[in-house]
Amino acid sequence: MSGDTTAASPSRKETMHAAATPTDAPLFTRLARWVASDDLVIPDAARAVARLAILDTVGTTIGARTSPDFDQVAPFIDEVEPDGRSALIGRRGSASVSDAAFVNSFSAHLLDFDDSQGDMAGHPTAVIFPAVLAVAERFGGPIGDVVDAYAVGVEAAARLGRILNPDHYDLGWHPSATIGVFGAAAATARLLGLDAERTQASLSLAAAFSSGIKASFGTSAKPLQVGRAAASGVQATLLARAGATGRENAFEHAQGYARVFERKDPAVMPVADAIEGLGVEWALLHPGIIIKQYPCCGSTHSAIESAAALGPLACDEIEEVLIRLHPKRRGHVDRPNPASELDAKFSVQYTVGRALRSGTVTLTDFADAAHRSDEAVAMLAKTVVADIDAPDTSVADRYVASVTVRTTDGRTLQRTTPVASGREPGRMLPAEKIIAKFDNCVQPHLDAARSAALRDLILSDDARLARDLVRLTLPE
Repeated sequence: MSGDTTAASPSRKETMHAAATPTDAPLFTRLARWVASDDLVIPDAARAVARLAILDTVGTTIGARTSPDFDQVAPFIDEVEPDGRSALIGRRGSASVSDAAFVNSFSAHLLDFDDSQGDMAGHPTAVIFPAVLAVAERFGGPIGDVVDAYAVGVEAAARLGRILNPDHYDLGWHPSATIGVFGAAAATARLLGLDAERTQASLSLAAAFSSGIKASFGTSAKPLQVGRAAASGVQATLLARAGATGRENAFEHAQGYARVFERKDPAVMPVADAIEGLGVEWALLHPGIIIKQYPCCGSTHSAIESAAALGPLACDEIEEVLIRLHPKRRGHVDRPNPASELDAKFSVQYTVGRALRSGTVTLTDFADAAHRSDEAVAMLAKTVVADIDAPDTSVADRYVASVTVRTTDGRTLQRTTPVASGREPGRMLPAEKIIAKFDNCVQPHLDAARSAALRDLILSDDARLARDLVRLTLPE
């Protein structure tokens, strides 16, 4: 569905009531009242993290121009830029507001280099930021409002992820899409000033629109379903703004989200975790946003870090490589013969081989059929993957990885990484590394002056409009 609606909606102040929301009220009703509250204050520390996450995602979106899959969404783009349309990040042309969210979100996630978040067990910014940006760009919102709405959307998605995961993830749902859609709906509802009733409708519609499966990993269906989540979040809000409705108890209903997506009675789920501490504790700060150092699946990163510490080693120095992973991570990265560049991003065998050889993994390792080079094929043949004996009391436990190398001269080299740098709760990558990553992603596409102007706008400007940000992503 394309196209926009501009029907007026009551203001928050016209519909907010003094009485507190009952603790037995439906989950979406309680969450919506917080999203729509006039008293909601985002701490400076959370806003600073939000800006860095947005910077990182703008960088990965622009950087995706190097991908051979970049133009898969071309049918959704018009070459002209008429009034009432939204411009695109790093692309000429325009789209409807929901299609702009779709295209930008697809591009943001295409390299699998965008951030993730532990509670959500997925990629929040690639879904939420493009949704907010498209709406703000279409309706004239300033950067400061984009940052605040994004922060609210991340919090909503993280809170729902906290009660759904890890079971939701383990069942095969792709939380970036299936939970990210709620973040996009909450963020855009906040941006447009929807009242609590209309925000609840947006969340309930998002439940109806939610989809995405982990079987898509390693194919373009993965970034496409992330893009669809961003578009669905926008559509949910615009439809709710125009008067569309959804059940208040769409989460708890006998045939609602919890039972369908979790196969559980919502009465036994920790629903209070989605509400308790809202506005006081912020998921942006703890467990925080995880900025990727490597442009591939996050489940490979601890193994990459272990391998990087053992290298550099030439292929002919290596007799055998043994990688041990948590079985819950091994399931989607144990890919001994990656079939494509996207598939290689989910192959722990391939990514570890590259890290052993050069000490890191970069975008060039997934270009020009590098996974089919003679050296890569030889390394894959020497690599074995097995389970590691590790606890499973939290999602964080699942990121431990061990790499053992037997060399041709008889040595045994071994390294275990409990969690890769930047993934430990509350310990985001330093700002200077995030900025350096942004610069590296955009350097092939923007000159230094334009890159600096875009960086400064995202990190420090509240007053300029979202459309100014979009314009700076295009080369002159």
